[in-house]
Amino acid sequence: MERLKVSNDKRSLETETGKHFFYLADTAWTLPQRLKWDDVIYYMKKRKSQGFNVLQIVALDPEMDIEMRNPAGVKALINNNLSQPNEAYFRYLDWVLDVAEEMEFYVVLLPVWGQLVVGENWNGEQFEKIVTEQNAYEFGRWIGNRYKDQTNLIWCLGGDRQPIHKGVDYRDVWRNMAEGLLKGVTGVSCKYNVANQAWRELVITYHTCYEVETGNYSTMSYWTEEEAWISFTMLQSGHGLHTQNYVEVQKEYERTHTLPVLDAEPAYEQMPMGWPITLPLHDEWIVRKRAYWSLFAGSCGHTYGHSSVWCMISDKEKNDILIYDWYEALERPGAYQMKILRDFFDSIPFERCIPNQSIMEHDQLCGKGCLDEHRQAAVDSRGQFAMVYFTNGGSEKIDLARLNGERFLALWFNPRDGKCYDSEHNLCDKVFEVHAEKGWTEFKAPTQGEKNDWILVIGSEENLFENIGKEVFRGEEMKIEQWPMIFV
Repeated sequence: MERLKVSNDKRSLETETGKHFFYLADTAWTLPQRLKWDDVIYYMKKRKSQGFNVLQIVALDPEMDIEMRNPAGVKALINNNLSQPNEAYFRYLDWVLDVAEEMEFYVVLLPVWGQLVVGENWNGEQFEKIVTEQNAYEFGRWIGNRYKDQTNLIWCLGGDRQPIHKGVDYRDVWRNMAEGLLKGVTGVSCKYNVANQAWRELVITYHTCYEVETGNYSTMSYWTEEEAWISFTMLQSGHGLHTQNYVEVQKEYERTHTLPVLDAEPAYEQMPMGWPITLPLHDEWIVRKRAYWSLFAGSCGHTYGHSSVWCMISDKEKNDILIYDWYEALERPGAYQMKILRDFFDSIPFERCIPNQSIMEHDQLCGKGCLDEHRQAAVDSRGQFAMVYFTNGGSEKIDLARLNGERFLALWFNPRDGKCYDSEHNLCDKVFEVHAEKGWTEFKAPTQGEKNDWILVIGSEENLFENIGKEVFRGEEMKIEQWPMIFV
């Protein structure tokens, strides 16, 4: 696989040879600790067939097992000492990363989860702070060197914590680890705040949390442009019901210090909407909303998650909230609709899309009281097409004067089934012509109401529409031999 890098315009990721990369990740934080080898292969085959091309996982994650053991019961650290990584544990992680590369997945690898730095879980329980300013550099160097030849890695620090947590500043812990990673991967010694070409070779970001007290949830909430090590911005719009992730995406997109941005932890499917009152659970509609809002607002990719998959819930662990095990959860509608999303964005020149709310008559960002009325728009940098996401259908006036050409074509794309429709809700194999003079023209979605979201695509060239709704991406079952269990 080609390594990834940040594009020259710093809006997206691309391969070493300059091919645009659309990031579509699944959240599998605990996979190396919770899934045995044959389940790993099944999981990756399934997600490959669903259009995912990135997996987000953690090397050392204590959330489901404070001992951090792999499926064979092997502990990650000897004596819980970060300077004594257990070779038998990491051989299994080696294998997981190799299988992912074989199946052409990029892996966002977090060396450690934030709990190990702050010494506290989300239930308020206290633990030893295993990762400190004193040992973070050396572990970063060690794990970076171990995987320096792995071409499918994106590095990520943080792990569901802000770098300033409950008033305590942990930024130097993460800076030290970033510097260690750079040394391990590239062989270059460089401080976190010194511009160096080597930092461009280390695609790395910071995974934050949604901070309830402040509403902060961006990588850059507590970092500045001084941090030369940060390659792109991650958001965690989180699992609350009323978060407007398009607001934060726009804020990051318009930042003077340009970095690619994406929502790496939006509301998970089947996740509780609050705590301690947990019901109802999020359905696939909120999954779609957060995804299309974010992508049309300027994100370079997106992450999907399911409440039973990130932690790989087994059948015996199911309860009134976690009603599916991980195996069953792989088939939930939100995952299928991420494949529809991938097909859609593969069928257009997504790298040319620029967020633009001003093409709509109602161009102001919708407040929390009318989230489901919100529309998010993007235009082609060459003026050949525009797209509008209608969260619950309805109508909107669009300024066609923003597009090139005199004759305009349109279609309604259904993000629930991946098919194209005309304005009368009839399935159509081709686009319909817009019968209006160039200028403000009203478009009405085929249906309206809760869970009736639509994408309007308007263009001046017929060939733009050739692949939309035609299932461009087709995941293939990978032919992988039975892997020897050398890691047990």
